[in-house]
Amino acid sequence: MKKITAKEATRLARNYPLSVRWSDEDQVFVGSVPGLIGACCHGDTPEEVIPQLKDIAEDLVTFLTHKGQLLPSPSTDSNNPDPVAIRSAMGFSQTKFAQFIGVSVRTLHKWEQHTSSPSGAAKTLLRIAATNPHAVREALRSA
Repeated sequence: MKKITAKEATRLARNYPLSVRWSDEDQVFVGSVPGLIGACCHGDTPEEVIPQLKDIAEDLVTFLTHKGQLLPSPSTDSNNPDPVAIRSAMGFSQTKFAQFIGVSVRTLHKWEQHTSSPSGAAKTLLRIAATNPHAVREALRSA
């Protein structure tokens, strides 16, 4: 059994992407941690789901490590960045995030509902924002 500190669990858990999607069936936002656990929590807003996902990821990392199991490799779907998770991580409303990245609220809403997906420069910007939201905020603020 290997013991890790809470700080180490947090650091390791950050390697896993957080995914939040709307469930038409359940009428809630559903969260998962790809590579670690599937649908595992829900909430009325993405902002309710993100902290739950972070706690679950840290708990699973701690549990698996204490059991002596190897952690699964973080899986990312870099071809399809999750706008809801990215927007939530940056702390923006839909309107503010849409203005921030230069798209209409309608377009952002379609991306978040998975009825459309970003392409080209928007997808690249979202990929960067997924890995370093603060860098995007700084870059766009100075533009």
